[in-house]
Formats: sequence, C-alpha cells, structure tokens
Amino acid sequence: MQIAIVTPCFNEGRTVIALLNELESVLKTQPGEFRIVVVDDCSQDNTLQLLQQFSFANSSNLSLHVISLKFNLGHQGAIYQGLLYADTLPVTNVIVMDSDGEDDPAAIPTILQQKEADIVKVKRGKRKESLQFRIFYIFYKLLFRSITGQVLDFGNFSMISKIVLERVQYTSFIHYPAFLLKQKATKTSIVWDRNKRLDGKSKMSFTGLFFHAFKSLIEFAEELLMLFVKIFIVILFVLLIVVGDILYQKFIAHTAVLGWSSTLAIGLLNLAMICFGFFILGVMMLNLIHQQNRKTYKEIYTVIK
Repeated sequence: MQIAIVTPCFNEGRTVIALLNELESVLKTQPGEFRIVVVDDCSQDNTLQLLQQFSFANSSNLSLHVISLKFNLGHQGAIYQGLLYADTLPVTNVIVMDSDGEDDPAAIPTILQQKEADIVKVKRGKRKESLQFRIFYIFYKLLFRSITGQVLDFGNFSMISKIVLERVQYTSFIHYPAFLLKQKATKTSIVWDRNKRLDGKSKMSFTGLFFHAFKSLIEFAEELLMLFVKIFIVILFVLLIVVGDILYQKFIAHTAVLGWSSTLAIGLLNLAMICFGFFILGVMMLNLIHQQNRKTYKEIYTVIK
C-alpha cells in the first residue's frame, strides 16, 4: 500500500514535531510507503520553519511533504487543499487526521486492515470534554440525525480510497465528515479512544464549534430543504383548517368567533411565511453549493517540501 496522511495545522509550532515523531514510531515498522502531507494553514508562528527542518531520518518508508496555503482557509479548507495535493501523489489510500494529537497515530495499523472499504471511519471512543461541550454535542447529534437520518459519530480521522479521493476533484466540501457520510461507497468503521491534545488546550471556541456543526447541516442542504418543505405543508394544512372553521362560524353558523382563533390563524400564517422563507433560503444555499462545487482551487497552495 502507498498511503498519504493529510494533516492540517495552524500555529502548531509546539505540537507538530511531536505528532510527526509519533507517526514515525508507529509507521516505521508497517509495510508500505507513507507520505505525510502537512498542510500549513498560513501559520503565524514557527510552524513552517520547524517543518522545513524536519526529516524522517530513521525511516526509509516515510517521506514528508509540506504545502503552505497562500492565505488562511480554516480547518476544513486546509483538509480540502491537502486532499487535492494528495491526488497528485502515487497513493492508493489517504488518511486524514488532525494535528492536535487527539487522533491517535496508534490507530493507523488497525485502519489499514480495513483497506477493502472505500471509506473507513474512526468513531470516537472515550474523550474528556467539558459538561457544556458534551450537552451541546448530544443535542447536535440528535438534531443531525433527525434531519439527515444519518449518525455523525466520527470526526476528520478517516481513510478514503483513490476513487473517493478523485471525487474530491469534482466536488468540494465545507464539512469533511458530513461529506463522507453522503458518499455512495463501501464503508466500515473502527472505534478508537481519543488522546489528550498535545498542547492541552483546544483552539475551537464554542462559537466556532457551533458554526462547525452548522456546516455539517449545509452538506445535507437537500435534506434540510425538504424538512422545511414538509413543515410548511403541515402548517399550511392546519392553517386552512383553522381559517375554514373561522369562516364557517362567522358566515354560516353566525356565531361569535373566539379571539384565540384569529390569533392562532395569524400565528400559523407567520410560521408558514417563516418556513417559506427558509425554503427560499435553502434553494439559494443549494445554488451556492453547486456553484462552489464547479470551482477548482489547485493554485491556493505552494509546495514547500
């Protein structure tokens, strides 16, 4: 097997070398060739300098590739650029993992055993997070499953085959795990506990986490759009019943119309208009996604090493 391991980094001067050393200790005895692709997302510390100086001196089956983005794209954008670069390499599979140390390099030999699948997901095992994070994450997973019918129980840590990698050339993504869920390909998974972060703290704020979760729903924009269509139809149906009842009482039964009936009708009408607004917003969102998918971004990175 010839494997590329794509890992994005931003201001990882304290941790990136530690991650590379861990990768070397795990992979130097593994069969096959491993090309470690580090995507520097326009770091402002000494990350790029440290990467230029590093080499796998004791491992003949490992090589280091460093690409630097011309401007900061964010975590998911850096992964996408890394995959575009990996597609230019003679590899059979690509592993994507984060550079903060939570994705355990020791899981890679087990991942490689699942090479017959096009997508290998590394489901998150035990991890230590704050109570606020865990509550938000549980709510997010329930919301995601209710809208998409899919279970998102893994992060970026995964392995894809060459055929899935080629699809990246023709479609883009803003949330890599959700993108993988949508692919019609053979899939399997392993469960692996998360490591502690190498620097002990997360760069992800609660606001960033919220928008990261929102992006996963955008990947399923069609399903999100259909949800609002269904809600709109249900509200419209109930609204017609309420309005029909009001008209019957006023013009046929000649009875006084209760105040709450009119209030309910107005409220339902407002809800219907809100859902219709989301419907229009969803159509525009899909249009933007399709426009984005037709673009290519091969010139955004520079090969450093």
